[in-house]
Amino acid sequence: MLDDIHNHWKRAEAVRIKCLGLPTLDMDNVCFHLEEKSRGKIIYRHINILILYRGRNYDPQNRPVIPLMLWKPYAPIYPKLVKNIADGLRFEETKEMRNRGLHSPAFMKLTRNGVYVNVVARVREAFETEEVIRLDCTHVGTSDCKRISAKLRDLAPCVPILFEDEQIILWRGKRDQERNSDISDANEKSSGT
Repeated sequence: MLDDIHNHWKRAEAVRIKCLGLPTLDMDNVCFHLEEKSRGKIIYRHINILILYRGRNYDPQNRPVIPLMLWKPYAPIYPKLVKNIADGLRFEETKEMRNRGLHSPAFMKLTRNGVYVNVVARVREAFETEEVIRLDCTHVGTSDCKRISAKLRDLAPCVPILFEDEQIILWRGKRDQERNSDISDANEKSSGT
């Protein structure tokens, strides 16, 4: 992709990039890496469309040499995404959460090569009222489903508890105890001063 960007910069000062699919979950990260790796500047950003500017003093003769990948590196081994027993729950509670999630209506329907810019914000908003939500990922593919849930686990803080028939069941985690401890800490500080 970087090679394509530099090839376009030979003929034009700016490149229009349209992002689709999984990278649109975290567009800030995409923008950061594009600017850093290409040494350009993003001058326009709207939802999933970016315009990357090369700069006035860009010289195509002195562009960075990007080595050709002649082999595919081995895929890293990640820890298991969905555990048999979710952290902080017993087995029966985890099973009950999974059943509740499967029988609840789908919160969102994600499509293949869709734009997922607002998914993280909507999931966070849904977790304010609901404990378990279900994302319908039919036709997205199982590998993309796992990548989406891994990104959501980090960005929305939640716990993926099930993948079944291209459905993602997410649990918000133990938040009531955290809120209660925060409230008790605030009460102790106010009474101590």
